[in-house]
Order: sequence, then C-alpha cells, then structure tokens
Amino acid sequence: MTSCPLPPDLPRRADRRTGAKLVTQHFFPVSHRTLEAWPLTWRRVNGKAVCETAELFELAEAKLIAAPAVRGGRASTKREPPD
Repeated sequence: MTSCPLPPDLPRRADRRTGAKLVTQHFFPVSHRTLEAWPLTWRRVNGKAVCETAELFELAEAKLIAAPAVRGGRASTKREPPD
C-alpha cells in the first residue's frame, strides 16, 4: 500500500492507548481495546506493548478504504397512507 509519510510530530512507536488516540485523531474513532484485535506487530518493552506508528496508520487507512460508503438521511419519496 502506498501511504503518505508520517508527520514529523508523531511518535515512531506507540502503545495501545496512544495508538488509539492517534487513530481517532487522524482516521476514525477506535478504543485501545480494539487495537488488541488488529493484526499488528507488537513488541513488549518494559511491560508495555508498542507497535510502529507507520504500521498502525497503514492498517487504519486500509480499514477506512475498505469500509463501505453508506448514504443516510430521510427518504425523499412520499408514500401513500394505507387504506
């Protein structure tokens, strides 16, 4: 997947809570518990699971692209009342 380079102010690696905040800020709402189920490569450092922010953003972008577009709103056609 071709993705844009990460902004320089982002951390190189993030734990689950930080990763969830970053994904929520840049893509869509997600909780840190949801990231546990995502197929990311986690490393245990000082008892914390951390992943590469670039990998996290690639997966979030892929999920966003794969999500179906749904149009909402009220029905514009008038219905006849039942007899």
